[in-house]
Amino acid sequence: MSATRPSRQRPPRVPGTGAEPSAPRDISLLHARRRESRRRRRLVRLDVGLGVLLAIVLLVATPGLAIAAILAGVLLLACLVSALVQRRRRRSRAR
Repeated sequence: MSATRPSRQRPPRVPGTGAEPSAPRDISLLHARRRESRRRRRLVRLDVGLGVLLAIVLLVATPGLAIAAILAGVLLLACLVSALVQRRRRRSRAR
């Protein structure tokens, strides 16, 4: 006797009875989730990129390097916190 579980088989589909599987709807939901995921990743990349760009501009434009480094660190930290807060909100809405 085999220790593996038997695979689940779909019941046979009878055309015209309305028992057709709902695969296209499931696929469309999958595509929608993937689009949303790509959008979120792009937004996070944009957020981090803007933070890095502004930090570099601040370092170049400010005469006092120590103060500029502190302000750049604070700016990057603010971008990171913003991204984390958005992620938590999104996860809490999903539940």
